[in-house]
Amino acid sequence: MSAQRQVHILHGVPASAGIAIGQAVVIDTRKIERYPKLRISEDRIEDEMKRFDDAVGLSEQQIIEAIRALEAHNVIKEHSLILETHLLMLKDPALMERVKKLISDEYINAEWALKIALQEIEEDFEAIGDEYIKSRVADTTFVGERILRNLVGRQTSGFHLVDNSIIVAHDLSPADTAILNKNMVLGFATDAGGLTSHTAIIAHSLEMPAVVGIESASSLINPGDQLILDGISGVVIVNPTESQISEYRNRARSYLSLELKLKEKAKEPAITKDGKYIKVKGNLEFKDEVRTVLDHGAEGIGLYRTEFLYLNRKDIPTEDDHFEAYKTVVETVSPYNTVIRTLDLGGDKFYSALSRLINERNPVMGLRAIRLCLKEVDIFRTQLRGILRASHYGNTSIMFPMISGMEELTKAKGILEETKVSLRKEGIPFDENIRVGIMIEVPAAAVIADILAKEADFFSLGTNDLIQYTIAIDRGNEYVNYLYEPLHPAVLRLIQFTIDAGHGAGIPVSMCGEMAGREIYTPILLGMGIDSLSTNTFAISHVKEMARKISIEKCRNIVSHIFEMKTASAIYEFMSKEIMENAHDIFELS
Repeated sequence: MSAQRQVHILHGVPASAGIAIGQAVVIDTRKIERYPKLRISEDRIEDEMKRFDDAVGLSEQQIIEAIRALEAHNVIKEHSLILETHLLMLKDPALMERVKKLISDEYINAEWALKIALQEIEEDFEAIGDEYIKSRVADTTFVGERILRNLVGRQTSGFHLVDNSIIVAHDLSPADTAILNKNMVLGFATDAGGLTSHTAIIAHSLEMPAVVGIESASSLINPGDQLILDGISGVVIVNPTESQISEYRNRARSYLSLELKLKEKAKEPAITKDGKYIKVKGNLEFKDEVRTVLDHGAEGIGLYRTEFLYLNRKDIPTEDDHFEAYKTVVETVSPYNTVIRTLDLGGDKFYSALSRLINERNPVMGLRAIRLCLKEVDIFRTQLRGILRASHYGNTSIMFPMISGMEELTKAKGILEETKVSLRKEGIPFDENIRVGIMIEVPAAAVIADILAKEADFFSLGTNDLIQYTIAIDRGNEYVNYLYEPLHPAVLRLIQFTIDAGHGAGIPVSMCGEMAGREIYTPILLGMGIDSLSTNTFAISHVKEMARKISIEKCRNIVSHIFEMKTASAIYEFMSKEIMENAHDIFELS
């Protein structure tokens, strides 16, 4: 087959590591664009609402079945919580009530009303500045499209599989991914998606290779095509030659052997060849994930995202909501440190609990993160009380996001001190010496890092936003996302200046963005003097091993060399060659 068809090499985002060789099963998961748009009479409104309710009920049954399938794979609990979040979305008034209001007020059928409501929500999500939160728009789309498919009678699951299938689709919902039969499916490739999508997270938990963001996979790949799926480098080879198949079979065997050895060494410290200890921590979103993060070798939590407490609810989280969520993690992680980041959301109208606070069209440059907290002090103080109470039960730090100047930091610390005073008066214990740090993710903060360092106990580089703001691009925009480049000389210089400023003031500097979890960047960061790295669960052992197999002296020489280069492409080419030439020394496991 491969000899008779043209070989294509497609490039995408390596979302879940591993190598698979199998047969393409192409499924249609694109949004439904053709659906009935009907004006209805007043006496049909109740019937149309019942049709909508029935479709929602069927969708609920299907998601519950997917949760059971996911749990049958014995994956970690919080990944089934992703689908439980989808169940909550089925009851979210931002979607459900809006659809029914459109049906009753505009006299239109359920399909039309649902599409209008989805488009409104997607537009609100797209305006959010935080890339991680913005990527959650896909979850809303998956839920809405599932309801729509049930309304129009389109099949939502049950793909016809063959042995050694590789699923090819425009996109896969977390529910679709969860119910894939691991005995028949080796991996998947999609047009859409990114590293932070929930589908990619579930692929990780299933240990299933995945390449996403290919753009044209579902149109260029035909059913039955033979595929090589490389989830390590983000490459899909369509109709490969026999020599390519042989080469990748050898690579797959080597990768599996490496993974087994890395798992055995996961909890060993990362000490460079010349004796420097590099602490590698984990990023955390759900408290139920904490044990898994530690089992993969994390030496603490470098970023505990707290936004999940605010999502898909009508009320604002209480102090006890915060306290219970943080206490569980802090107790489990101690004596290692847990860095809890305060609220990092914009006040867009999708988050119903925050809808009364702000309604703006460009939250990316508006009222979000620390700015929102400084405006809505009661909400901020409630979270701070929860964090401080939890700090009594273990090693805890507080981190403020999106600090852009000294005024914001001074105000935030002032509110924190007022909160401490109130807790003391009430006789509520907390860690009096709790450390307070800031995320460096705005270029302005990086430029004045030497000033901010005098008022912070630590820095954490949030490279996802820092890169976007520095280069002035939206990496979610398909027309300019090619410019999103961590190795841009301007980005590297801001990182180096931040590290130097922190060390000059005697405070540690860590990194918690995606850049911290990519091995190609590890030698650069170590050479710059980074003190610790915090990354996703499945990258921890790889980053540790990279650190063990290289010396700080070598890393510093690399940094000196790349700082003489003028372009990101030249730096990337140099680093790729450096990694390949030293692959034996770097990746050979003793």
